[in-house]
Amino acid sequence: MYRIEMLPALHGDCIWIEYGHESKPFRILIDGGPVPTYDILRNRMERVSKELRRFELMVITHVDADHIESAVKLLNVQELDFEVGDIWFNAWKHLLPANRDELGPVQGEYVSALIRQHGLPWNRAFNHGPVVVPEGADPPCFDLPGGMKLTLLSPDTHRLARLAPEWAKAVRAAGLEPGVAKEALEDLSKRKKYRPPDELGTGRFDITALADASFRSDNSPPNGSSIAFLAEYQEKSCMFLGDAHAPVLVDAIERLLAHRGEEKLLVDAIKLPHHGSRNNVSRELIELLQCSRYLVSTNGNIFEHPDAEAIARIIKYGGRSPGIYFNYLSDTTRIWKETSIRTGLRVHFPDQGESGIIIEL
Repeated sequence: MYRIEMLPALHGDCIWIEYGHESKPFRILIDGGPVPTYDILRNRMERVSKELRRFELMVITHVDADHIESAVKLLNVQELDFEVGDIWFNAWKHLLPANRDELGPVQGEYVSALIRQHGLPWNRAFNHGPVVVPEGADPPCFDLPGGMKLTLLSPDTHRLARLAPEWAKAVRAAGLEPGVAKEALEDLSKRKKYRPPDELGTGRFDITALADASFRSDNSPPNGSSIAFLAEYQEKSCMFLGDAHAPVLVDAIERLLAHRGEEKLLVDAIKLPHHGSRNNVSRELIELLQCSRYLVSTNGNIFEHPDAEAIARIIKYGGRSPGIYFNYLSDTTRIWKETSIRTGLRVHFPDQGESGIIIEL
């Protein structure tokens, strides 16, 4: 069993993964979504009995608010009611060059301080250093309990280092000093929104023109620092790409293919980077993959994702009759249902009255 549940995280990501035996699965949590997602995440957690409430891995892909805010709220308690085997999260201490011993970075300081406060395992798989793909090396691989294999694809050292100046600027603008846990916890205590409750178109597109539109890569330092990986369990696999930059992913996948002696990477599903942004889903990326399921996590608010160019690249270059799974039926996703007959795209939405969507691999 390999089940991916995209919780309804508004314009953000909150992905709940279960694998193994149906009666006692292993779990991974990727991101928390913006603050309004917290109640949905808590409700999902409470469906699991407390003695079984454990994540083998919790990944906070990067510091953008739509990925990290509910993680802050989840950790901002006196005592956690769940266990975690490891947390992958790149913070201030991981942004310095390797040869030296909404404000996402501020929330990153909160998460850093809370991880320390609870004594949680932090980047244990990387000897407590940065979650990063070394320059010129094969993408690192890790085995989780229960047989899940993870292959890291992003970030690289260059893009992770680029986050440092922006992090420092934003944190200091908030009156904090980067990396000082005491200051971050004091500031967090004043932020009510991070306190848990008990502590407080037409569809007529030119697919070819859109798919072949000039690609301009995302250049955001926070997105470039995003953790992305391939998760393989038994004969099933899915790529969870956060908001990672396409060139970083392409480079990592090409190295992985060379290492495996393969021409294309066969995966069962892909959580598209940056909610299906035109600047993160490139033709080059899609053509490296053989995949039939593409997952999009967003309600389309604020940034109106997914972009038509990204979906068009999947239609044209993503294989025969690709399937796209949306965790919301919204104005930016409904239009693809209207084009499905013409384009061959198989579109999936939550059942009526349901929130979020579950994908069984």
